[in-house]
Amino acid sequence: MKKILVWETHSMISGGQKMTLLISELLGAENEFVYMIPGEGALSKELDRRKIQYHMLGDQSMPAGVKGKSVIFRYAGLSLNAIAKALRIIAKEKPDLIYAPGPAALPWSAICGVLTNKPVIWHLHHMFLDGPTKKLLNFFSGWSSVKKIIAVSNCVGDQIGNSAGRKKVEVLYNPVDGEKYSSGCADTVWQEHPQMKCKDENTIVLGHVALMQETKRQNIVIDTAKELKDRGYHVKAVFAGGTKNAEDEKFLLSLKQSTKKYGMEADVHFLGFRSDIANVLACCNLVMIPSAFEGFPLAGLEANAAGLPVICANQGGSLEYAKVSKSGEIFRFDDAEDAASAVIRCLEKYDYYACNAKNFAKKCSVANYKDNIYAILIGNKAHERNII
Repeated sequence: MKKILVWETHSMISGGQKMTLLISELLGAENEFVYMIPGEGALSKELDRRKIQYHMLGDQSMPAGVKGKSVIFRYAGLSLNAIAKALRIIAKEKPDLIYAPGPAALPWSAICGVLTNKPVIWHLHHMFLDGPTKKLLNFFSGWSSVKKIIAVSNCVGDQIGNSAGRKKVEVLYNPVDGEKYSSGCADTVWQEHPQMKCKDENTIVLGHVALMQETKRQNIVIDTAKELKDRGYHVKAVFAGGTKNAEDEKFLLSLKQSTKKYGMEADVHFLGFRSDIANVLACCNLVMIPSAFEGFPLAGLEANAAGLPVICANQGGSLEYAKVSKSGEIFRFDDAEDAASAVIRCLEKYDYYACNAKNFAKKCSVANYKDNIYAILIGNKAHERNII
């Protein structure tokens, strides 16, 4: 049995946290997991429910609006504080391994690993949006404390260009619980939101599952729905996802204003955070992934497990997902007109894409993933790798 110290940098539960919780579940019977998290929130509640021990490090994110040279000083102060607290927890818990899936924790974990002589494994889920972050990660990726770097897709792994760090990268696509997402019940959602139920069986229902953030490009989903409506189609858009800060709330308000401007208030539904994504997917017949910054979209896997095709932007992990899953169509990033055309093309080949969706979800089974992640994290030769 190994004790694994998980360094999470968000208090809410989104794609990355879902994966970390799944790994804890898969390997928890044979290993002990202890978390470091920023503070109370959806993640702490879930850890309490699962009876997993955790420590609170405090907020590990840069405040909004910090610019210029002050960024360097604020980041340095934030880093010193986080590292100092983490070192105390490491001394107390004496873990065998530090597992860092949280973006901010990647460089900090490398430093802690050197100072405590603990091996560190990174798990990269994201496309990083700024040059300084990439430079920082490439610098620390070569440190001796970082033993392995798990990347959720090839495009995510390709961000590590440092030759020493690149040798440590292993690409492992995310898994999905096929049974969970294929057993959703639309009636459950329709009872809460009667307007969502389609009177016309030919209505196109575009689903989107993600935090409500500008980088997720929910505005393109709304614009695509508007374009389809203008072309004479009956269409609805369904959003499942919450917000985490004032900036997200402002973006959500702009989405609602666009919906009102387009006269589509009865056709666009904002459901907020949902723990029953399978039920939401059961209301949809397509899922859109318009972001250019996805690592390897869990929303795509969940949609595929539900038998739904996907419409993906032609950049980043969204593009890679469409190519490897063969479960949908690709459109030009930020181009709603092209996205609408992609939706129509997808509907014309719906059965083909739906079949591919189910097959890809089966390949990405939790059972296969357990063997793979066990081999990487624990290094037990009894578990053979089974990479797609």
